[in-house]
Amino acid sequence: MHKAKLQISKATPPIGSGEGHGAVNLGFGRVSRHCATALAIFAGCLAVGNLWVVPLSVISLLEAGRGVILLLLGIGLMGTARLSLVLTLLVALAGLNIFTAAGNATSLMAIIEVCLVTTAAFALVTPR
Repeated sequence: MHKAKLQISKATPPIGSGEGHGAVNLGFGRVSRHCATALAIFAGCLAVGNLWVVPLSVISLLEAGRGVILLLLGIGLMGTARLSLVLTLLVALAGLNIFTAAGNATSLMAIIEVCLVTTAAFALVTPR
């Protein structure tokens, strides 16, 4: 029987291929998407965790429900679809009316949501 030999080339890959150098090329779109993911998850956790601080009311339950939606959208932002970016923008823009509310947690939530809107908008308009 004839055995075939596998020939292994010892040539180095071309420099422009980007392989073998250990460098990860993250574009601005990916970085802003990852930041939007982290902010959405953090804002969702903060909104749900706010139930332990504020008195239980319809408004606090609706805010916690919006936090659960932000958590789910944060998980969706880990993918590559643009629908999760659009939905995150809509949910975060809907929550920006809490600038009028008083309290430390609500002001922190407003700052996080402004950052979430800007990073998600940058991720939406920049190429992948």
